[in-house]
Amino acid sequence: MKRKLLSGIIGGFIGLVIGVIGGGFVGLVVGGTFLGSLDIYKYTGFEGYELAAYVGAVIGALLAIILGVKLALRIASQTKKKI
Repeated sequence: MKRKLLSGIIGGFIGLVIGVIGGGFVGLVVGGTFLGSLDIYKYTGFEGYELAAYVGAVIGALLAIILGVKLALRIASQTKKKI
């Protein structure tokens, strides 16, 4: 039980880091491509690409945490069966 909990926490943390970096990058690319010409700075205080990078980082982190925990638990259960 302790091993599964620890592997789930570590998998979630690794997923968080990878999700923030990957989601921020994808958001920056999409935002720079499609939202760069929008004039939303006067309404929000953010440029379009900057806002898309923040939103992409949050969405990427949430999805990657879930996938990281599931993958870590699956790996932990497989190694437990082999041992």
